[in-house]
Amino acid sequence: MTMLRILVVEDDDAIRELLEFAFREAGHETIGAIDGQHALRLAMASQPDVVVMDLGLPIMSGPEFVMSWRAHLGTPGPPIVVISGRPDVMEVARGLDARAAFAKPFDIEVLVATVSQTQ
Repeated sequence: MTMLRILVVEDDDAIRELLEFAFREAGHETIGAIDGQHALRLAMASQPDVVVMDLGLPIMSGPEFVMSWRAHLGTPGPPIVVISGRPDVMEVARGLDARAAFAKPFDIEVLVATVSQTQ
């Protein structure tokens, strides 16, 4: 398995820390962001291989982050995996051309396996 650099964008500290721990345990590098604006700065600086993100973020929402980042890149960029408690998570994920979407609560092992296979 290839080590991935994963940008984890989640405003809930406990969930973000759990995700980062699980991805590191699976052999990946993680970068954590607490909101969409923070994620945009980190994405431009770190060039992640995959982004795992919540939709409902403060300051800049998940969809706003994706649109801003893709506009900056000029390409679709790396795969996006969406996690959210929103009832329309699957529809929004499709609209963002996300690789996968998970409704909260989700199975962390399935999420890690899915993200690990994105490349």
